[in-house]
Amino acid sequence: MNEASDRPPRVVLAIGNPERERQLLTVLREGGCTIAGRCLDGPSLVQQAIVGNADVVLASAGLHRLTGESLIAVRGAGVPMVLLAAAAEADAYEGLAYVLPAASDGPVIVAALHEAIRRGAVANQATGDNRSTPERGAPGYQGSCEVIALVSGKGAPGTTTVAVGLAASLGTSERSVLLIDGDLRGGSIGPSLDLDPRRGLSGLSVGQSDRPEHVLDELQDGPGFSILTGIERPEARERLAPERIAATVSALQERFDVILIDGGETLSGVTSAVGAAFLRSAERVLLLTTADLLGLWSARGSLRFVTDSLGVPPEAVSAVVNRRTGRDQYGEHEVERALGIRVVAAIPEDPRAARRARADQTPITAAGGKAARAIAELASRLTGAGDIEEPATAEEASTWRRWRRQPAEGRR
Repeated sequence: MNEASDRPPRVVLAIGNPERERQLLTVLREGGCTIAGRCLDGPSLVQQAIVGNADVVLASAGLHRLTGESLIAVRGAGVPMVLLAAAAEADAYEGLAYVLPAASDGPVIVAALHEAIRRGAVANQATGDNRSTPERGAPGYQGSCEVIALVSGKGAPGTTTVAVGLAASLGTSERSVLLIDGDLRGGSIGPSLDLDPRRGLSGLSVGQSDRPEHVLDELQDGPGFSILTGIERPEARERLAPERIAATVSALQERFDVILIDGGETLSGVTSAVGAAFLRSAERVLLLTTADLLGLWSARGSLRFVTDSLGVPPEAVSAVVNRRTGRDQYGEHEVERALGIRVVAAIPEDPRAARRARADQTPITAAGGKAARAIAELASRLTGAGDIEEPATAEEASTWRRWRRQPAEGRR
């Protein structure tokens, strides 16, 4: 993130100590800064960072409930942080924030805030000189893992169907693929593939763990890819914190080549802070839509929210036209003009394959047909590869289902 030349820097203050906070408020205002928000604990700080109305965070290491997950979430939101900490604690925050001695005076703090804005959020991996990462809106991952989110507007354009099929197609390559059900309002990946509802994001909402790798215990096997299922019970959704999502995705990026996130309906007033945390971790967003007037109207609302509220650059968003019938619908060029983004795939309606996939609880690609071929082409286009194998047949998918239901010791 770069400081805008025509306005003062916007600072979120998260100190906790009232006396120290009053001192810093005076220092920041005298230094020409605007206070964008004040936070009393780690979770509220993450919420402020995700909203995206701040240029930099000034926080104290002693802030209530400020955990490593909180710091990772703020970093994932692309907001640089200057952290006031004791000298003995500095090493613990390397790679997460720019650390200053807790007793630093006003001019030093203001100068550090300006320098943090210039550099951007610190790198995902600790480095000796804390070089900046790309500014907000750039890829949310570091390294070779690619994170792709699939979203939609109102209605049911088939986001989950495409997400599952795309994961299956990508899984036929040499890449390790993970599919996350990030649709917290009505995700259906688990039932679609007959998975254990007790595992997944539900497990992350129970208790606290200081190690993000705890999520590995919640993964389940799919036909050629791994799956992190969603949450069914509303009370469990309320216990899932945005900072835990950011830390979870960050840990998973070290173990997979491609991560797909089914974001479901993504609109202002609908998407929660947890859902926004999922989307902010993505490098690329695929907007699912149908090629009719209502579908495009709804897709435009989702696109505005993703670009304006979440800060995703329009060039990182592409459209996927699903359930294309070819009759009384707009063409791809008309969809591009209506949305202002590129169409990367047009997946035809294939009711026979969809019915078979639902009945067998397998990806739509397992049934073959024109929709499966279009999804395989999309997978190849997204990865820039031309060696994506043919999707698994229905017989092979059935064999996978029988294998998955056996006890672990009987899987041979």
